[in-house]
Amino acid sequence: MRLTDLTFCLALAGAVAALGGCGIKPTHLGAPKGADQNAYPHVYPDPATDPQPQKPQQ
Repeated sequence: MRLTDLTFCLALAGAVAALGGCGIKPTHLGAPKGADQNAYPHVYPDPATDPQPQKPQQ
C-alpha cells in the first residue's frame, strides 16, 4: 500500500511539474517603459562593454 502511495505522489508531482513548464510565449516583446525604442532588441552581452578574452602569452 505504501509503494502505491509513493508512486501516486511521484506521478502527481511529475504531472504538476510538466504542466507548470507550459506557457504561451509572446510573439513580440517590447522595450521597457522609458527605454529608448532603438535600443531593443540588442545583443547580450553588449560587445562595447564586455571585456574580450585575453590571449595566452607564449
